[in-house]
Amino acid sequence: MRICICDDEVRDRESIGKHCEDFFRKKGVTYEISMAGDAKGALEIAERMDLLVLDIELPGMDGITLKNQMQRSKQCMILFVTSHDEMMPEAFGMNVLGFVEKRNLSFKLYRYLTQAVNMMGRDILIDDKYHSQDIVMIHSEREYCCLYFEDGMTALVRSSLKNMEQKLEESDFVRVSRAWLVHMKYLERIEKKEVCVAGRWLPVTRGCRELLYKAYERYCERNARYY
Repeated sequence: MRICICDDEVRDRESIGKHCEDFFRKKGVTYEISMAGDAKGALEIAERMDLLVLDIELPGMDGITLKNQMQRSKQCMILFVTSHDEMMPEAFGMNVLGFVEKRNLSFKLYRYLTQAVNMMGRDILIDDKYHSQDIVMIHSEREYCCLYFEDGMTALVRSSLKNMEQKLEESDFVRVSRAWLVHMKYLERIEKKEVCVAGRWLPVTRGCRELLYKAYERYCERNARYY
């Protein structure tokens, strides 16, 4: 999971960062943490982030304004932190997980981080360099698997599709045929005999059809609040 912590106070950024690191290490979740001291800095990297831990009171553009701008583009989850709970009503909206007071940071932050991880699915590191959350689909090529990424790049990994499926069973991947695994985050349409994944149509075999429907239903239920 990629997180940006945006707070104009260095001490607060470091404190939130330490809490996040402790949480992800205990949970065994792969993570990357970036820091920003103002809304402009956060906005510049938001396209690459999964979660923005955002202070409301910021110099220049405040957290509420940043949230409103982001909701017109990047679908990044947002968790607000602040010392002033009177601003809470303005903080909520699309993709906002919740609101944490800085004086009660530890307990509530862990709760919302758990929710964010559950909504995203577990990010697995493949070959120590490829993040599963960036993979759109995977194709079996004999003793190799070809990974197709969100940015259009591909990579070959020495693995059977069966082993890859087992490795990614907690990462929102589902098999649609003997040759393909797809990430349900990128599913755009499901037909009886094919699915559209990031603009590409793939066949769905009869044996995989029911499992696909059930897996996607569970995925949608788990992510209902986010979407």
